Amino acid sequence: MPNWFARMGCSLIAIPCLLIVPLAASAQSAPLAITGTLVTPQEIVPNGTVLIQNGKILGAGAQVELPQGTKTVRTDGIIAPGLIDLHNHLTWNVFPRWKPIEEFGNRYEWQQKPVYKVLMNVPHAELVSEGLECEMERYAEVKAISEGETSVTGSLAAACDQGLARNLDYDAELGDGLGEIIYSVFPLTMSQYDVVRAISVLNGKPRGSLLIHVAEGSPHDASAAREFSEVEERGLLKPGVSFIHGVALTPQNFAAMAQAGVGFIWSPRSNIELYGDTANVAAAKAANVVMALAPDWSPTGSDGLLGELNYASVWNQTQPTPPFTERDLVMMATSNAASLVGLGDHTGSLAPNHAADLIVIRDTGKARNKDAYWSLTHDTPKDVELVIIGGVGTYGDPQLMRQVSDSPAEVLKVCGVEKSISFSSEKQLHGSFADTESKLEDALRETGRRLAPLSECGD
Repeated sequence: MPNWFARMGCSLIAIPCLLIVPLAASAQSAPLAITGTLVTPQEIVPNGTVLIQNGKILGAGAQVELPQGTKTVRTDGIIAPGLIDLHNHLTWNVFPRWKPIEEFGNRYEWQQKPVYKVLMNVPHAELVSEGLECEMERYAEVKAISEGETSVTGSLAAACDQGLARNLDYDAELGDGLGEIIYSVFPLTMSQYDVVRAISVLNGKPRGSLLIHVAEGSPHDASAAREFSEVEERGLLKPGVSFIHGVALTPQNFAAMAQAGVGFIWSPRSNIELYGDTANVAAAKAANVVMALAPDWSPTGSDGLLGELNYASVWNQTQPTPPFTERDLVMMATSNAASLVGLGDHTGSLAPNHAADLIVIRDTGKARNKDAYWSLTHDTPKDVELVIIGGVGTYGDPQLMRQVSDSPAEVLKVCGVEKSISFSSEKQLHGSFADTESKLEDALRETGRRLAPLSECGD
């Protein structure tokens, strides 16, 4: 995957980062058909087929005409669009879960705690200074793919492009004429130049996107709540903007966001673990705000989007009046996410001419008389049978990978289940995944930490 745009002066802690989404041509290939239960995600199609060629979906449905020479792979699983992660901090996902013994008022509080500096911030800086940034990102991308993700955000640098998941930060390979994606953790520290630049991107044709962390803290924290008006004063309440976290946002804030065309990215697990509560998503839904779901990072959020779907579903069912259906949650991880960054015509669905980014996942709901949406919100990484990115078999059960990929595959275990992953040509540049794990384990040991597992496996 070529590096079309390297971020300028980005870091995880203080960024406005300017990100671009370009085109790359797909290699010619014979048609591939995959059969199973389709989740488009707008509807469920039993006994469906997805037809793929040259990195694109040619057709999907119950009746798909197959060209001569099509290779057919039959599954008993659920075929869905690949999950799209719009909120992550990838290099931090090498760390095990951090379980604070207290709840915080806002994100500025825990970032100043000695325990955070000892367990997270100082070791992270040490690994980056040792030149292991790309190994950290590689590990995080494998973790994301094992969770059914095909697109991620939160990369530190284009130079670490691993050729695995789509890094929407700088290289989506999805098509011509797409707007830039700007990802900023601290929008209130953006310089006036960067604000003007962001507004230009948002006003552009095609329109770009701005993803910003806003109102992250307790619902009762005054400083977190004040961020909404401060962002509004900077002129950033505009179409193409999406707020991340928003725990301290009020129903009135969500109403104003809907009127301005501002979206919302929800990360409930990290919110609850750090602040004891999450955003008022019932108010956001009532206001018709378009919402996506994302895991934040694995230290306090989920290992990936499949885990976050699990968490969101459980949270939803504990509410006196559940605000979402299982279908709503699936759309928040697929088509809604694509829409928020202007990619709704390119990914997030099994529609014709969309990128062939899809997953096959075990239909665990069938035995419980549950539908495919339920399976997608309750399955675990061991149930991910296949991940295809840009029409290329990237990860999955060994027997399925052998049917869809001619590239050499490396075997790894997730939740005790054997999986195969293909690194294609980038493996020659970065070595085996076992090499990556070994380097990170050795470096983390020097800082008194250990490498996080790819998945908690329900622990």
